[in-house]
Amino acid sequence: MAEQPGEDLAGRTYARVYRASGRGDMHALLRTAIERSGGRVVWESAHTRAPFYFGVQTDRGESLGLLIYPVRLTRIVTKGRPSDEHHAQVKFGADSAWRTEVHPIGFDVAGVDTTLFLGINAQEEKLVGLDPALWDPMPLGISFYAYERDFDQMGADGWHAWEVDTRGGSRNAARTEEGFESRVAFTPDRLLDFARFEKRATDLALDAALRVNLAQRFRKRSSASEMAEGIHPLEAQFGLPAPKILDLIAERRMLTTAVKGGVAEAHLQELLEADPGVHRVTRRTDDRGADFDVTLASGQELVVECKNVSPTVLADGTIQVETQRTRNSKDDPTGRLYRFDAFDVVAACLFSVTGNWEFRFAPTTKLSEHAKFDGFLATKQTVDNRWSNSITELGASAPSGWTAN
Repeated sequence: MAEQPGEDLAGRTYARVYRASGRGDMHALLRTAIERSGGRVVWESAHTRAPFYFGVQTDRGESLGLLIYPVRLTRIVTKGRPSDEHHAQVKFGADSAWRTEVHPIGFDVAGVDTTLFLGINAQEEKLVGLDPALWDPMPLGISFYAYERDFDQMGADGWHAWEVDTRGGSRNAARTEEGFESRVAFTPDRLLDFARFEKRATDLALDAALRVNLAQRFRKRSSASEMAEGIHPLEAQFGLPAPKILDLIAERRMLTTAVKGGVAEAHLQELLEADPGVHRVTRRTDDRGADFDVTLASGQELVVECKNVSPTVLADGTIQVETQRTRNSKDDPTGRLYRFDAFDVVAACLFSVTGNWEFRFAPTTKLSEHAKFDGFLATKQTVDNRWSNSITELGASAPSGWTAN
């Protein structure tokens, strides 16, 4: 059952504190995880109350307050369900109160403490972090899942970030407009790295796609350490905190468009680097040139340009992508146009239409020519059956060996 609203936890009054039973093993694992990840517990709430609270001093001199909602994650083979499924059902307190009352998640309005919403398999020492803002208030008896294949991808780093489909059902609406949300699986010795990630993601109010992008940057322990120390160079350069910079981007359409292009390129680079058919990926830094030099495992070399598709879908469902530069030349009518040999492959990011960071690939030899200017690409291309799901599927249809700047 829930305690009276006036009960406090670690000297702060949170939305709800619940009497808890049978969660001692999760509490013990979290305490151990704090120590394994470089922290020392200076204060902790009892395992008979949920959420748990831990006051932590880290070996870097940080003082962290962690408010943790622990949800038990179990792997029980069930008929008709995947054999590698880990299942968790969100519920705190007595059934009667859970069904009749609202259950908000507690957040520290001062931004000192960090709220974590965790699926915990204490027996196997596996943890999954969810976006707490998307689970506020906690829905009635809803379940979430992780799979052994997700945990397998943690590898030696003990960390894996991905997106999951969260379309609405008969009882609950979708938690995000995009229809997906982020997950981070991690081992106990990465708990404080996850807390640092969550604090930054919460402070910046990142959406699902940007949460995954940030979490992927935390995968390497060395990178996580760098991310946790100090402020971002742009914050120092502009003299503004990160949330204010993001607000400025969101308020200005041209800035948002430019940033979305950069985000698409980052997702494309990760996709290419994870493709076993790709040997090497090199990002170019010239704004007027193409985006990537890609060498396939076969030895074929390709120059790749990344473009976002138009968010406007034609009446027949056709998706289009612009293949022209964003800047124009007053004296040259072809100043925004691309020659066919400017790059070998166009990678079209479908996020604007599907809400997923997915791509389609087409060789320039199969794209449409401009109606007025021979040798130049048409400004708009239809994303149809000429496009492939991966760059390695293009095969010999993609030109190779272009080396101009």
